[in-house]
Amino acid sequence: MTALPLVRHDPVLLAVAHGTSYAPGIAVLRALMDRVRELAPALRVELAFVDHESPSVRGALVSWASRGVPVATLPLLLTAASHSKGDIAGTVRIVRDSQPGFDVSYGRPLGPDPLLLSALADRAASAGPDTALVLAAAGAADPDANAEIWRVARLFWEYRGGGAPVEVAYAGATTPSVADAVDRLHRLGHDDVLVVPYFLAPGRLPSGVQRDAVAAGARAAEVLGAHDAVARLVLERYTEAVGGSVLMNCDTCQYRAPWPGRESKVGQVQKPHAHPADSV
Repeated sequence: MTALPLVRHDPVLLAVAHGTSYAPGIAVLRALMDRVRELAPALRVELAFVDHESPSVRGALVSWASRGVPVATLPLLLTAASHSKGDIAGTVRIVRDSQPGFDVSYGRPLGPDPLLLSALADRAASAGPDTALVLAAAGAADPDANAEIWRVARLFWEYRGGGAPVEVAYAGATTPSVADAVDRLHRLGHDDVLVVPYFLAPGRLPSGVQRDAVAAGARAAEVLGAHDAVARLVLERYTEAVGGSVLMNCDTCQYRAPWPGRESKVGQVQKPHAHPADSV
């Protein structure tokens, strides 16, 4: 496949993943970054983590800042939730303030995007026209992030040309669960149900989604992984960040809208997650 043209001396692409203690999950994330490098060989591509794995976001940014190298920081996340809105964004702000003259930009999360729908369609390739789907995401404390999964599910249904429904489920933090979503589809008369994990890499939560799917009488697809469409989307987000054309709609997120029980979040100053490596 033809590599994307990029000029030399572009800012470093620093992709930031949540991180996991599950080694195969880290391997998939590194494979995804390798695919990005193959598509843009002139670009320096690095990976950092919010938790569990090193380097930390702060450690990586400080390292590049000390060398006077510009950085485009990209949340390697599917939805805009606490990690992208708070942990990573807060770290970028802190490092920028502590490193005068440091050229650092911040991009938006990967989803939703047609390229992700393409990758989801490939993961759901075993689904026939009568197969009902469950899009299973992690779940979050942020109502806006949870609502975004329903938007993705609707877009995925449209992308597939309609037909059998696409339900939503969450691995935790909110409902419905995978078992609940599969049961609903069975009650509606859909015998063949495929649960599609909306995760980038293997880990505790996606493994739980797949186990719950089988236990509920459904089939389970694989995570998105190092899919070519995901790698291309990472480069699109990089281009947005470097070009200053990042557009995010946070009008209904918990930091702007007074959701019941979360009113104290409105206007709250974002503080990054404490990565173990940063305390050393």
